[in-house]
Amino acid sequence: MCDHCGCRTLTPVARLMAEHDQLRELSGRIQHALARQDDATARSLFSEVLVVLGPHTAKEDRALFPMLRGEEELAEHVDVLEGEHADLYDTVDDLTDPAAEADLPAWRAGVLELLRHLDQHMFKEDFGLFPAAIATLDGDDWDAVDRWEREHGGTATTPVQSRA
Repeated sequence: MCDHCGCRTLTPVARLMAEHDQLRELSGRIQHALARQDDATARSLFSEVLVVLGPHTAKEDRALFPMLRGEEELAEHVDVLEGEHADLYDTVDDLTDPAAEADLPAWRAGVLELLRHLDQHMFKEDFGLFPAAIATLDGDDWDAVDRWEREHGGTATTPVQSRA
């Protein structure tokens, strides 16, 4: 985990990174459950991932990314990350479809693929976006992120849902 740039000293980024840590921990537990073919545990843990992921991506999409998009040198990077969020939502929709859940081998493979993409995405944020955000945004911007989170319940309380 990135600790060299001081990202965790800024409370909004520290919370985002703590959510990444939580998602990584849950991902590891899901992988272990799937390796043991403990589908009930894997499904339960996958539900926990969705509870963390929904508010986390909402906070990024609606509070952090719009501010960073205003910085010309970051706009393209933000577009890529937003596209990855959309892909994650699409995959979650597919995996939570009752027909997909009934096909256990496909569901297991889909979950593992989602976790792999999620890990790659979080790496880009931890080592690229967050340090750039620290260098780019000012105190008022971070206060706005905090305010958005307070006003919209941007903590891990509701599962990720399709934006459709």
